[in-house]
Amino acid sequence: MLLTVQLVVAWLATPALLQLLPPFGALRIFAYGVVAAVVVFLVGVVLTQILRDTRPPSSSALASGIIVALAGAALVYFRDRLPVDVRAGAYALREEIYPLLGAVLGYALRR
Repeated sequence: MLLTVQLVVAWLATPALLQLLPPFGALRIFAYGVVAAVVVFLVGVVLTQILRDTRPPSSSALASGIIVALAGAALVYFRDRLPVDVRAGAYALREEIYPLLGAVLGYALRR
């Protein structure tokens, strides 16, 4: 349940938070990944205070969330240079999905 709430909140909040920041141009997808990772971490901190028997996330959860989210953003950014089979899969979903899933996956790996 925790990861589902984090995914939904980050999906809805990250675009609004990015509009508050200055434009990043071509690096927007990397900024999306970092903001999504921070949102996922903050939702995790808040929900661990509400849910019983859930340990709070450590700073390594934030770091791994940012790293894996940036890896997802790099997949989107460099997808034109990928092999044809991988490139077709990378275009199958919206580009925001990859850093967002990376942020949640990175958080879950280190939590």
